[in-house]
Amino acid sequence: MKVIILAAGVGKRMSAVTNSIPKCLIKIGKKTLLENYLESFSALGLQDIVIVVGHHKEKIQEMLKNRGASFNIRYIENEQYTKGSILSLWYARNELNEETLIMDADVLYHEKLLEKLVSSKDKNCFLLDEDFEDSGEEMKLFVVGGKVIGISKQSSYDCELVGEGVGFLKLSAKGGAILKDVLEEFERNGKVNVEYEDALHELLPHCTVGFERVGDLPWIEIDFEADIEKANNEILPRLQICL
Repeated sequence: MKVIILAAGVGKRMSAVTNSIPKCLIKIGKKTLLENYLESFSALGLQDIVIVVGHHKEKIQEMLKNRGASFNIRYIENEQYTKGSILSLWYARNELNEETLIMDADVLYHEKLLEKLVSSKDKNCFLLDEDFEDSGEEMKLFVVGGKVIGISKQSSYDCELVGEGVGFLKLSAKGGAILKDVLEEFERNGKVNVEYEDALHELLPHCTVGFERVGDLPWIEIDFEADIEKANNEILPRLQICL
């Protein structure tokens, strides 16, 4: 299984931190987010890693010179990383040719969450957290009949279940081929200042995607400076208890 990590963005909502480093190199406790990713990959035997870089790409590459030695790491540069995140996935579209994990680079998570996703019976699968507060910032997953039918920050669906998406998606080779076509259509039509989840939303009518519940396993997406404090004070202690 291949892993694609989307790590090109500038993190403009927390620029005081990300002016000097990319979000994936933010330290929570003694480790960066990216180091935690590598540990979970190692535990699951995931070796083939593609990292889409842009903002401060050289700092990611420098950190991985030694720490990434046990992985097959390749880099794809998003030359337009100040535009919509959809371009990061578009630059990586030719990597969607086999079973793939697509992952945001700014999540602190328990490694069992990734294990749930990898081992899910659904060939195409999201991670869904039912226990969330809807502030309008969360990327929500809308479920009908056990399948995800929509992904959006807006709450505009008549559905059976709504949950926050963790930012990780497992796709089969067939699902990846469909997503590649969707990405290319977005690019042809000049829709390059949107989030990559917009392309995932367009994928859903053409590809059955299930979900796995997060349950009580801890995780947090680092979008704001306050999230760093919460990650250190609330999520990290829970990770250590769970391990």
